[in-house]
Amino acid sequence: MSILARVRRRLARSPWLYWAGVGGLALVAGMSVARAGAGVEAARDRWGEPRTVLVATSDIAPGAPLAGLTAARELPAPLVPPSAVGELPAAAVARQDVAAGEVLVTADVGALGAPQSLIPPGWLAVPVAEAVPSGARPGDAVRVASGGTTLADEGVVVATGESATLVAVPSEVAAQVAQAAITADAVLLLEP
Repeated sequence: MSILARVRRRLARSPWLYWAGVGGLALVAGMSVARAGAGVEAARDRWGEPRTVLVATSDIAPGAPLAGLTAARELPAPLVPPSAVGELPAAAVARQDVAAGEVLVTADVGALGAPQSLIPPGWLAVPVAEAVPSGARPGDAVRVASGGTTLADEGVVVATGESATLVAVPSEVAAQVAQAAITADAVLLLEP
């Protein structure tokens, strides 16, 4: 007689052995589930408390109002940048390009309306009338040159108009850029 037949015969005579086996298997399964649940809780504790931050829902251009283009998301604390934004000030605009899915940080958010919100701290904006339009748009990185000399190694276009382009430059060189702009000798050099 085979082993399987002997086991079946024994279980038929003593049903309590069958139910003891079923109960043992249920106990082992329950302990495995409890251990897995404890592992999930331990992993959650290692990640810390989640923080609510604002995330861009689509690509945002410099100067664009942020209302309606962001959503609040809960992220684990280690994944949140230290300067992440949790709430937007009224009439907040983007100071620079923000990609969809990116967490907004304080450097991305300007509290005032454009163009002031796009001017970096410690910089000044100078209107530059271009004899030959460069095609620069708000948020574009530029250099300002005059007479074959670079006046500002770094700058950012904060607004464009029919007669002039408003360019933010470091305050140390703003007066020289303004002088070149008055004489219509300033040229904007677009950076890649």
